[in-house]
Amino acid sequence: MTQPPPAPTPCPILHLDLGPLDLNLLGLHVHLNEVILNVEAIPGPGNLLGNLLCAIAGLLDGVDLSGVLGNLLQNLIDALIRLLQSLGAGAGAARPITPPA
Repeated sequence: MTQPPPAPTPCPILHLDLGPLDLNLLGLHVHLNEVILNVEAIPGPGNLLGNLLCAIAGLLDGVDLSGVLGNLLQNLIDALIRLLQSLGAGAGAARPITPPA
């Protein structure tokens, strides 16, 4: 007797846990109890979206996002400083703009 293939392991995509929420929208009162949303992608043959999302979800495994985002933010700040300096130089501004320490 042939064993069925093992079930594919789902890839966690999103886990959102919202506590109770009370809204008053111009006289319309909305009360929402706890909401838990779990989104998982199931890879396997014929599961195009599941395969795609599992591949995308695995791209950032082991990446130090704080370092990447920090470098990206620093490069953006440097570019803005250069832009402001070039605009200021055209207007006769004498003092350069330096980033905060």
